[in-house]
Amino acid sequence: MQIAGARAANALGLSTQVPAQSTYLTDGPSRRVVLGKRVVDLRHASPKHLIAPGSPAGTVVQALRHVGPVRAADVAQVAARQLSANDKKTLASTALQAPAWMRPTLVSIANASMANIDG
Repeated sequence: MQIAGARAANALGLSTQVPAQSTYLTDGPSRRVVLGKRVVDLRHASPKHLIAPGSPAGTVVQALRHVGPVRAADVAQVAARQLSANDKKTLASTALQAPAWMRPTLVSIANASMANIDG
């Protein structure tokens, strides 16, 4: 499971909008789960939409998908500061699974990690 784009963007501080519904992407069937007064929507997603699910690296991918190429530099700047070296390695190793327009941003985040480790 992975949080959907709008919540991912909010979690990284790229958006002040808080989605009214909790939506998660899953490789299982789409369904709605009621947990007390809270409703959680689980939406089926293809493997190409579930890159590094359940990890901070996956959250970055979803946020980037949500904000699009126009704000890719914003995502890179925030993610380079917030992700751990391990999460950046995960991002680097899964970048080839991402759409072509995302790859340069994901690689730049991972390389920022390498510069910080080596420097």
